[in-house]
Amino acid sequence: MTERVDKRTLRYAGRREELLAAVTDYVIANGVGEQSIRPLAQAAGVSHASLLNHFGSKEELLSAVVENLRQGSIPMALGTEGDDPVELLKRWWAARTTPEALPRFRLMFEIYAQALLDPARFEQFLEHFVGEWLAALEVGLRRADCPPDRVADTATLILAQVRGLLLDLLATGDRDRVDRAFLLFADTIDIYVRSWQSAGRKVD
Repeated sequence: MTERVDKRTLRYAGRREELLAAVTDYVIANGVGEQSIRPLAQAAGVSHASLLNHFGSKEELLSAVVENLRQGSIPMALGTEGDDPVELLKRWWAARTTPEALPRFRLMFEIYAQALLDPARFEQFLEHFVGEWLAALEVGLRRADCPPDRVADTATLILAQVRGLLLDLLATGDRDRVDRAFLLFADTIDIYVRSWQSAGRKVD
């Protein structure tokens, strides 16, 4: 009985990942807008009831889509112990602002706009889109010797600045100007990082 249940659980999990991948590809290409669950289910090749059985609601499905999209981003942003945080930030920007990657952020901003209108319905999405990114940035800042009382504020600044630049790039397509602004911001963060590390060496 246990073996049968375990196999069923594995099949269910595998099917959920398959459906999530199909829905993710669809909404990257088409956006979410005011769509009901039905076109999303159709894109995944299942009934809307079956899709809801796996994800519960449209809001939970969209939260899962964002989670799917960001899985490769946060590990890259975190890096490993000893990595230069500014170089990590620059590599992340270069990788995530390619023509292939930008549509993913367009989708995330579209969902974010809906979540701002009804935060209670999109609570899980907002937790992923804001809270988990802040937590990841705070890990990197602590590794860079950021003073403890400035970690949260600096993480907030970085997240807001990078997302603002991404939104500008998506809205205007002015890559040269936005890239220059990003490098100016990265240089500013680099000054802070060097000052933190210098202060840490003096204490040692």
